[in-house]
Amino acid sequence: MTATPLPAWVVDEGIRNAEKFFRVLPKLFPDATLFVAEGYAIADEVATLYRRHAAPDTERPADLPRFHLASRDLCACTPDFFLELARLAAKKPRERILHHLYLYSGGSQLIYWHDAFANALFLSPDLPEATVAALAKKFGVRHGRMGRH
Repeated sequence: MTATPLPAWVVDEGIRNAEKFFRVLPKLFPDATLFVAEGYAIADEVATLYRRHAAPDTERPADLPRFHLASRDLCACTPDFFLELARLAAKKPRERILHHLYLYSGGSQLIYWHDAFANALFLSPDLPEATVAALAKKFGVRHGRMGRH
């Protein structure tokens, strides 16, 4: 008998505070290596930050679609990157930071967030529930397995 793969985790929409989110992210995902931001109207200071923290081309995950309509930046996950991004998020509207967000640890996708800060956040089914619950609790939203909550 083959085991049925677990569905992805979902954190309900309601995360709106971008500064807080970018401060929490490296604490909950210390093994993250790659932050991918896609956006249509990225603020100049944010684009400069993304370029300054650009990940090597070799870091591009195999499952990241090659086709994209928005600008895409792949950034190395470092404490300085997240701190600077949080500081910019305190001053810039969310839509000037990014529209779509992916977070990876090596080749494994941890987070996929289409229309970030407006929709539900999807997380790898392999993450421990404690991590997902901690994220949801920080923002006062619910979490669960896709299709089960």
